[in-house]
Amino acid sequence: MPTVDIAWVIFLVLALFFCVVLHEFGHALAAQKYGIQTKDIVLYPIGGVARLEKLPDDPKQELWVAIAGPLVNIVIFIGLSILLSFQGFEVEALEKINIGPDTFLLYLASANLILAIFNLIPAFPMDGGRILRAFLAIKLPRAKATAIAGGIGQFLAIFFIFFGLFNNPVLVLIGIFIFLGAGAEVSHTQQESMLKGFKVKDAMMMKFQIIAFDAPLQKAVEKLLNSQATHFVVVKDDVAVGTLSRNEIIKGLKEFGNQGKIEQVANMEPFKLETEEDLNEAWRNMLTRKTKVAFVIENGHFLGILDQENISEFILVKKAMGPTLSH
Repeated sequence: MPTVDIAWVIFLVLALFFCVVLHEFGHALAAQKYGIQTKDIVLYPIGGVARLEKLPDDPKQELWVAIAGPLVNIVIFIGLSILLSFQGFEVEALEKINIGPDTFLLYLASANLILAIFNLIPAFPMDGGRILRAFLAIKLPRAKATAIAGGIGQFLAIFFIFFGLFNNPVLVLIGIFIFLGAGAEVSHTQQESMLKGFKVKDAMMMKFQIIAFDAPLQKAVEKLLNSQATHFVVVKDDVAVGTLSRNEIIKGLKEFGNQGKIEQVANMEPFKLETEEDLNEAWRNMLTRKTKVAFVIENGHFLGILDQENISEFILVKKAMGPTLSH
């Protein structure tokens, strides 16, 4: 019956997504072994992502974290293949049969093998790209290793796009996905490498717009329209207590009108960084937390702010000045 066939297809999809979760748990457990925690695991229609707090700095550790996911799928494939061998199934029969109670495990085993092979393609953002980068980074600087791995990935992406145009449109989408992912990884790693050796205090902003916590939102609107600032420091009795962003102002106007109070919409528990923290670590933490601006603290005292836009400008300046920009 068609309904039964559809049910088995849905069951296979759910089982495959469970295998994807196990794949991501492989990454998470390997990272945990090196003291790196996993924020969460996000599932997408085309797979999943274990979002780690950071990637290991040691290339050999990154290698094990990257390869752990595909290894999970290979282990599942081997386990199911052994089970199927006792039932007398042949892999060649896969193209001739429908999904059902007698063939379910055969399809699931094959899907895990395909998933492992696909993830081992040496291109970002697949695990294979990270594995390739880890191997290269054993001998090369991380930024250069990423650039080489990204270039190989983009070359493969172009091949997928052109091959897909004449054979399978899905390959075109995969090619675009790989090309953009490789570019993003290379750009991110280069930016991160440029921040190494610098401290938070090197990019800290000591001049910024302030606004009273009990001021009306209309005051924030005036400051927003009369300056280029998009973030403000909220003060109470001349003490910095929070931050106010452009988005929070707009949201507050919709909810409370222009007479609403700043404290009703401001972030009164801002993310805080120490002046001597490594700038690349601070930037990475801000990206992970999706925090646009942070307080900079020294010995418990507020000194200034650090925002992502200023870090980007710092990177541009460093790139333009090259080695002449002193630490």
